[in-house]
Order: sequence, then structure tokens, then C-alpha cells
Amino acid sequence: MVNALNTRLESARTPRELFEAVEPKRAMVITAHPDDCEFMCGGTVAVLTSMGWHVDIVVATSGNKGTKDPKMTSQRLAGIREEEQREAARRLGAAEPVFLGFHDGGVPDNDELRALLVYQMRLRRPELVITWDGFRLGFNHRDHRNVGRSTYDAIYPAADDHLYLTEHKDEGLEPHRPVILLLGGQANVGDPDFHVDIQPVIRKKVRAILAHTSQIRGRTEAEMLKIQREQAEARRQAGVEAPLYRESFRRVLLRR
Repeated sequence: MVNALNTRLESARTPRELFEAVEPKRAMVITAHPDDCEFMCGGTVAVLTSMGWHVDIVVATSGNKGTKDPKMTSQRLAGIREEEQREAARRLGAAEPVFLGFHDGGVPDNDELRALLVYQMRLRRPELVITWDGFRLGFNHRDHRNVGRSTYDAIYPAADDHLYLTEHKDEGLEPHRPVILLLGGQANVGDPDFHVDIQPVIRKKVRAILAHTSQIRGRTEAEMLKIQREQAEARRQAGVEAPLYRESFRRVLLRR
């Protein structure tokens, strides 16, 4: 049965075929800040939920530094951004977000973060995980880099080996390994090999981004859709193969 799943995943020709092959249909997006999910993979989340997937969103921080308003406090901003993330998740059809409570700009790549991620994976048992590519070259936010690397290390070997974090057994949590990892942040750098067609859900992605009112500086839905059209047209003129409306990742198959 396991070998049959591996064969189906390896033979999938498109992201949709891959998503259709996976059972149970449970995904987890692990990001650093509120709004990371929507910018990086909001369209992919919308595609997944339209196909019947359950999608959890885990956010390392509450984005409590992301403002230019001199009158804003970190505590107030954290509350605003958490609520924005909840609304964005609702617009995408995802579950209530989980916030890990680290300070914006202070996400560590250490055992504390890895332990929290292992717990979430063993508890929620995703078959697909989407996170930042913490290993890509080029400019990469420190929090994104550390979340990506910690997620990678949490998946393998920690979450799947029972001698890591043995206290989880007291809660009845068993080891778990997802079968697919998608590494995001590949739009302008990196070496993506997995392109999700988001044209059918582009308006849903944009509306989820617009839920982050504190971050979008008054942009409208029409303006955001125009940006998406311009990006698609630029790809067309550059001779890029379809899909032109896309979210791009590096795919890692985690064979069992």
C-alpha cells in the first residue's frame, strides 16, 4: 500500500493529480508571519480546499513589528494581525490558525521551535506541508529562513521517530511523517519544479491578501488583480509555459 502511494505520487504529472492521489487530504502551512500564507501560497490553499482538503495554518509569530505607524504598539498590532489572519483563513476555507507566540524578527532555528512543530504535526497529521524554503539563495527574511529550516528538521527525523519528544506519548500522539513537502518563496529566485495553477482561484487569493488590512496600504481588489495579470503577461512574453497564473515551489517527496 505504501509503495503504491509512492508510485502514484511519483507518476503524477500535474499538481492537481498529485493532490488527488493523496489520502487523507490534510495539509499544513507553516509560516513566520500573518499574511505569509496568503502571499506565498494562498492560491494553492484555495485549490486544496476546493478539492476537499482540510488545511491548517501554523504561524510562528503574530507579526508584532510589521508597521510604520509610530503610534502603534506591539501588543495591539499582534491582536490586529492575528484577527486578520483568522479572516484570511476563513476566506480561503482553511481552519482556525495556530499562533506559536514568537516575536516578529526573533524566530529561532532551535530545539524549541522544532519541538512545537513536531507537536503540531503529530497532533494534526498533515500529509502535505507547505513552508518557506529556508535554504534558497538570495534575500531571505531571517524568520522565513528559520521557519523553513526548522520545519524541514521537524519533519525529518524528529516527527517520525518515537524517541524524539517521548512526552508526546502521554497525550496519545504517535510519530508522523507527511508524504509531500512544498518549499515556497520561489517566485523570483530559487529553482522551482512545482507550479500550481491558481487562475481559477485568483480572486479568492487576492481577497485573502486583502484581509490583511494593516499591511496592504489601501490597495484595492482591482489593483491587486491588475498586479496578478501583469505578472502573468510578463511570463507569457518571456515564453514561460502554462500555468501563467501560478504559485511555485520546490517539491520534496518524503517516501515512507
